[in-house]
Amino acid sequence: MIALGWVVAIGLPLSVIVGVIVWPERMPKDRTVWGIRERIEREDTGRMKPDASREY
Repeated sequence: MIALGWVVAIGLPLSVIVGVIVWPERMPKDRTVWGIRERIEREDTGRMKPDASREY
């Protein structure tokens, strides 16, 4: 029973730390292939896409 307590007390935090280190970080949308392509196309055509965060 004591061994189970040690496993929970040490193993659970250790597994969380390993998971945080190994888990991949989400890539911002403007850094994806599609985001970069869209930005280049907007620069080439000279048109600006409306910003979703602003009200028009």
